[in-house]
Amino acid sequence: MTQEDLQQIQNLVTSSKTVWVLTHKNPSVDVMASALSLYLGLLKMGKNVVVAMEATPLVEISSLVGVDQVKTALSGKNLLITYSPYQLGDIEQVSYLEDETGGSSFKLTLTPRDGLKLDPTNFTYSNTGADADLIFTVDVVQPQDLGKLYNPDVFAKAQIINIDNHDENKDYGRFNLVEPNAATVSEITTFFLRAINAQLDADTSNNLYQGLVSGSNHFQSPKTGAATFEASAICLRSGAVQAGAPATAGSIPVQQAQQQRVEPQRNNAPLSGQVQPLKTDPEYSAPKVYRGTSVV
Repeated sequence: MTQEDLQQIQNLVTSSKTVWVLTHKNPSVDVMASALSLYLGLLKMGKNVVVAMEATPLVEISSLVGVDQVKTALSGKNLLITYSPYQLGDIEQVSYLEDETGGSSFKLTLTPRDGLKLDPTNFTYSNTGADADLIFTVDVVQPQDLGKLYNPDVFAKAQIINIDNHDENKDYGRFNLVEPNAATVSEITTFFLRAINAQLDADTSNNLYQGLVSGSNHFQSPKTGAATFEASAICLRSGAVQAGAPATAGSIPVQQAQQQRVEPQRNNAPLSGQVQPLKTDPEYSAPKVYRGTSVV
């Protein structure tokens, strides 16, 4: 990895405005800890961030900070009106009327073909047009694994940073931070956040540490190595509490869990001053290297 590679990644993050952090349904503690840590870190950088997965989070990840911010749909600014069942020619004309007398109404008129009366109960409403400058995928082997969150048009336009530790990952991102030898996704995310000079506060560090402990089976995984312990040390020095990973509680939606949650510390204002020049962390004699087009 070169300094130029790192600078390209930081420039990409710095220039983005709307960021999505996406993962698959039913993620592990390790995966969700990584996704939420990215979410919190990017919020601190003043980004408009959405963290999402296809299904409601399970109770086993309910202790992670920010879990209550997880979305199950990506809503855009456009209102889509759908009428079903529908046959070609059922609606002959669409017109609208704006109140130009100082009122606050907008009227949309659908004129059906002769003999047809439109049933109001057959209309459904939804938001479309969601868009992002930058998309992080976490533990997603291929974009289709995101289910209904995967929009090919959005993915074709956005820059993708793909974070994973599965060898079968398809390397579909602009930058692929894929390390099959990593014991956890959280260690990859820890080094990435440090590389882009993101703030590792207590909330973010606690999430990452829980991911490290859980993903490495309390550091007993055969893949546990120096990078795992280095990432753990970073988290502990940044305020993580050495309390271990939460126990698995089965497939109970997190909304049903009667546990007190800690609200993430939101700060949507950019960090004061200019973005700090990217510099190699003095704790490491060499940067972490990942496969594909990525290097961190």
